[in-house]
Amino acid sequence: MKEYTGTLNLTIEVTIKAKSRKEASSFFDDLYTQITIENDGNQEIEIVSDNLSLIENSWEIED
Repeated sequence: MKEYTGTLNLTIEVTIKAKSRKEASSFFDDLYTQITIENDGNQEIEIVSDNLSLIENSWEIED
Protein backbone atom coordinates (compact mmCIF):
# COMPACT_ATOMS: atom_id res chain seq x y z
CA MET A 1 0.00 0.00 0.00
CA LYS A 2 1.06 3.58 -0.58
CA GLU A 3 1.87 5.69 2.50
CA TYR A 4 0.40 9.12 3.17
CA THR A 5 1.64 11.63 5.72
CA GLY A 6 -0.57 14.29 7.31
CA THR A 7 0.25 17.28 9.49
CA LEU A 8 -1.98 19.14 11.91
CA ASN A 9 -1.47 22.74 13.02
CA LEU A 10 -2.99 23.27 16.42
CA THR A 11 -3.91 26.36 18.43
CA ILE A 12 -5.24 25.98 21.95
CA GLU A 13 -7.08 28.89 23.57
CA VAL A 14 -7.64 28.71 27.33
CA THR A 15 -9.74 31.10 29.42
CA ILE A 16 -9.33 31.34 33.17
CA LYS A 17 -10.77 33.65 35.81
CA ALA A 18 -8.35 35.65 37.96
CA LYS A 19 -8.40 38.80 40.09
CA SER A 20 -5.55 40.41 38.16
CA ARG A 21 -3.29 39.95 35.14
CA LYS A 22 -0.45 38.98 37.51
CA GLU A 23 -2.58 36.27 39.11
CA ALA A 24 -3.68 35.05 35.68
CA SER A 25 -0.06 34.86 34.57
CA SER A 26 0.72 32.77 37.64
CA PHE A 27 -2.17 30.40 36.85
CA PHE A 28 -1.02 30.01 33.24
CA ASP A 29 2.50 29.21 34.44
CA ASP A 30 1.00 26.16 36.18
CA LEU A 31 -0.49 24.81 32.92
CA TYR A 32 1.28 22.49 30.53
CA THR A 33 0.30 20.81 27.29
CA GLN A 34 -0.18 17.06 27.06
CA ILE A 35 -1.19 15.71 23.65
CA THR A 36 -1.95 12.14 22.60
CA ILE A 37 -2.97 10.56 19.31
CA GLU A 38 -5.94 8.21 19.61
CA ASN A 39 -6.31 5.55 16.94
CA ASP A 40 -9.98 4.51 16.84
CA GLY A 41 -9.60 2.98 13.38
CA ASN A 42 -7.03 0.42 14.56
CA GLN A 43 -4.76 1.50 11.72
CA GLU A 44 -1.06 0.82 11.85
CA ILE A 45 0.45 4.27 12.33
CA GLU A 46 3.90 5.72 12.86
CA ILE A 47 4.44 9.14 14.38
CA VAL A 48 7.30 10.29 12.16
CA SER A 49 8.15 13.44 14.09
CA ASP A 50 6.61 16.01 16.39
CA ASN A 51 7.63 19.30 17.88
CA LEU A 52 6.19 18.77 21.35
CA SER A 53 9.58 19.36 22.95
CA LEU A 54 9.59 22.83 21.36
CA ILE A 55 6.33 23.90 22.99
CA GLU A 56 7.21 26.61 25.46
CA ASN A 57 5.09 27.61 28.39
CA SER A 58 4.87 31.19 27.11
CA TRP A 59 1.21 32.10 27.14
CA GLU A 60 0.07 35.22 25.31
CA ILE A 61 -2.36 36.78 27.77
CA GLU A 62 -5.19 38.98 26.52
CA ASP A 63 -7.57 41.05 28.60
